[in-house]
Amino acid sequence: MDYFTCPEKKPVLSLENVSYSYHTLSGETKALDHLSFQIYPGEFVAIVGPSGCGKSTLLNLLAGLLKNQSGELLFHHEDLYKTVHQAKIPRIGYMLQHDHLFGWRTIWENVTLGLELNDMMTPANLENVSALLEKYGLDEFRNKKPSQLSGGMRQRAALIRTLSLNPEVLLLDEPFSALDYQTRLLVSSDIGKIIRENKITALLVTHNLSEAISLADRILVLTRRPASLKSQMEISLTITDASPLGYRSAPEFSEYFNELWEDLWDEKGIG
Repeated sequence: MDYFTCPEKKPVLSLENVSYSYHTLSGETKALDHLSFQIYPGEFVAIVGPSGCGKSTLLNLLAGLLKNQSGELLFHHEDLYKTVHQAKIPRIGYMLQHDHLFGWRTIWENVTLGLELNDMMTPANLENVSALLEKYGLDEFRNKKPSQLSGGMRQRAALIRTLSLNPEVLLLDEPFSALDYQTRLLVSSDIGKIIRENKITALLVTHNLSEAISLADRILVLTRRPASLKSQMEISLTITDASPLGYRSAPEFSEYFNELWEDLWDEKGIG
């Protein structure tokens, strides 16, 4: 599907000329400059760009932690900031670089924390979390503490905690960056499959070009700060092993990688 122009679908998220600046006593630092793009239901989008270009600022805006200073930022054609803060339950999930599991709580107590805080500890919701733990290999560790789990298992637990609230959109801010290379490959593959199986609309910020190509339907390339949209690339890989690991063997993979590298090299760096 061509997501660049998709008239038969209405976007979940729309950014139209969004700009954002940080202000201190020493002056203004512009992070985003007239940034525009759309994300459609069920789409997995990756964002890459030079280090310090404003990717984290963008995610914080999409999570409703910051309010855009100019332009339109819409969630189902309504003001995103207002929608997020008026919602009774979170409609946008945010998975950070580190798992942020509480060491004094069991895995079960960690993955149900969102339900607990939102007064949603219903039998149906708890049964759903149990099913997720079982499906993704963590059921036997539900009474363990986070320190007893590997880094990859902790990240899966963090994702289940986020999914427990059934978010419509999932934001991922470098969620595999703290893992060693081998674990990162395996966990990114696992989490990519989880997102696909649950048909979640996802937006991933990553420094890793191979990760972006193997996980995403579409990749957005940002300019150096202040970030605007430089280019976008729709990913279509022809391979029978339809998994994030298998995709890396696709004949088109190196072509996409080289094109992304050239785009980022023009911006004097990657990240």
